[in-house]
Amino acid sequence: MELADTPNLASFYCPGCSPGRDPFEEILTVRWCDLHQPRYGGSDDDRAKVSRDILTSTGEAEGATNREWCQFVHRTAKRLNSAKRSYSKAKS
Repeated sequence: MELADTPNLASFYCPGCSPGRDPFEEILTVRWCDLHQPRYGGSDDDRAKVSRDILTSTGEAEGATNREWCQFVHRTAKRLNSAKRSYSKAKS
């Protein structure tokens, strides 16, 4: 089955219009109405490095934003693996 053939089981809802709906009880997709749409252009929005192009934006951190964390995590993992190998060699 192709992804395009998969039915969407989620219901659209606006948290401002339907605050009582529980995403733990049902499958929901947030779809803000014009009245409750969050404002854009705040100080945090200026610091975020997210594409404004609707065709490329996924709503998640892009490579430029995440690069430092990725390097930190993988550097730490490499050190742990290296230490485990050194310990195993010393033990045998």
